[in-house]
Order: sequence, then structure tokens, then C-alpha cells
Amino acid sequence: MENGKLKTCLIAITGLGMMWASSSAVAAVEKRCKAGGVKVECPTQSDAEVKKAAEAYGREAEDFSEGKGGSTYGIAPFDYLTGVGKRANSDAKTYKTDSGYGEAKGSYKTELWDRVKKPGATNEETYNQWTNNWSPKFDSTLVAGADPTQGKQWYYSYCIACHGWLLHGDGPSAAELNPRPRTLTRGDYMQKKTNLELFTIIKGGGEAVSLSSSMPGWGNLLMDQDIWNVVAFIRAMQDVPPPKSVAEYLAPKSTFKPIKGDVDALNAAKNKDFQEANELMESDMAGRGGPSLVGGGFVEGGSRKQASDVTLKVGH
Repeated sequence: MENGKLKTCLIAITGLGMMWASSSAVAAVEKRCKAGGVKVECPTQSDAEVKKAAEAYGREAEDFSEGKGGSTYGIAPFDYLTGVGKRANSDAKTYKTDSGYGEAKGSYKTELWDRVKKPGATNEETYNQWTNNWSPKFDSTLVAGADPTQGKQWYYSYCIACHGWLLHGDGPSAAELNPRPRTLTRGDYMQKKTNLELFTIIKGGGEAVSLSSSMPGWGNLLMDQDIWNVVAFIRAMQDVPPPKSVAEYLAPKSTFKPIKGDVDALNAAKNKDFQEANELMESDMAGRGGPSLVGGGFVEGGSRKQASDVTLKVGH
């Protein structure tokens, strides 16, 4: 197995039980600032930065309760707490708007009414039209067989609280975690992380790759294809700075260069390293193991697609 460290760690998890739990904290400290075997600056925000982000989130909650729009935590004019930029009126200069939830005159109509472009759209089509008007939509991918636009939506559902709106490690819960959540846009760190490592830490949690248990495993909530889509979204945001305009926010430019020979959503099923890592993770994951349960193999329905159905051009 090429990724020997990963395999050793996964075997330790399944074979040593509680003994591993007692030693995982030490291992996490030793490895948490390494990528590709090379020691790098740990990509996390400072205490002051995560505290500031948490306070901004709190202010936005207060604004929400008063019916104020705009944003203090997210990206103006997109209001994080009111759910994807809902507002009753438009003020493109100051973004001092009504959120649609207060008592102010005219605030009862939220932006949802203005977002749908095709009145005849149904089910997930409506949601996709709506969300992709206030967040990036990608027409290519850096991970074959994975859709970063779909991954973005899963990221927004499960990952923002810790890793932040822009993947900068400044989510509203980041101040409560030790170690701090990773800044997932740092190219000097993320470029050295393989797709398999990212997939494994998302599915199995931090301890699946000898990191902290502060990062939970999502394998019982997300199907394998969903996880690959999240990996594709992370790759699409490498070295993307805080935007200076809405237009810049909607068109992020990643510096990620696909790693030669890396696992992706299309070749994972035939990759020995992936198969071994996945088998070990699922053996310790209720509801995912056994020959009749193929992990994320069943993805039909809703907005999910099989890896072979993702027709996005692979970028370089």
C-alpha cells in the first residue's frame, strides 16, 4: 500500500480500541502540522481571529431577530443566518436591507421570491437555482467524477460551523475547538494533501488519519459520492482570498494542481489503497459495513449523481 501511514493508522483504530483513544491526542499533536511528510505551518486562525468571527456571527443573530439584512459574518449582501441572502429590499450601495423576518414595512417578502428564474422548476432544481445565485457555481472540476457545486451545498450544510463560510477556519464554533479547525484554502498545506487523505478525514474523522477527534467523521451522514463532491469543492477553493466584491466571490480562482496518480471519484473503486482504507473505516462505522451495503455506491435520487454521471470538464 503506497499510503503506509494511513493504513497503519486505520488498522490501529480498528484493532486497538480504547488503547488508541488514549494515545491519539499525542499522535495528533505530532502530525497536525505536516502535509505529504513535510512539516508546514499549521493552517489555522489565531485565537483573536476566531473570537472575532464568533462575535460577528452573534451580531448577525441579533440583526436577524430585528429583521435587519446584510451580513456581519458572511458575505454582504448575503445574510448567513437568514439563509442565503434573503432580503425584502435591495440596497447595492450599503446593503442596509430588511431581512424579511422583522416587523419593518415590506419585510415580509423574502428574497426567495426573487431568486427562482424558472417558475416551472420543481424539487431540487428550485433549490439549486436559488443557492447558485448567492454562491459559486462551477462549470469544471479538479477531481474527476466529483461535482464541486454539489460539494459546496454539503459543505454549507455540515462544515461552515467550524471551517467557516469561505473555508478559512473561522466558523462560529471554531473558538470552542482545540486544536482549531483547518484553514482549508491554504495552498502550501492543502496542495500536499492527497484526495485519499481528504476523503478519509471527512468520512472517518480526524482520528482516521492520526489527527484530532475535534474533526468528526461524516460517513454515516454523507454518501461516498457526497464526500467526493466536498473534496472537489475544497480543491476549487485553494488559495482563494476573502473577496473584494460579490462578482469576485461568485467566481473563485483556485491554485490547486491535481496530484499525479491521486485517487479520484472515478478510479476509487479500482484503487487498492482506497479499497483498504474504506473497508477499515466502514468496519468501525455502524450501517456502512458488510457486502450488501456498498457505502456510497447507492447515490441515485434527489440531486445526487454517480461519479460516472458527472460530465464536468476536469481542470488542470
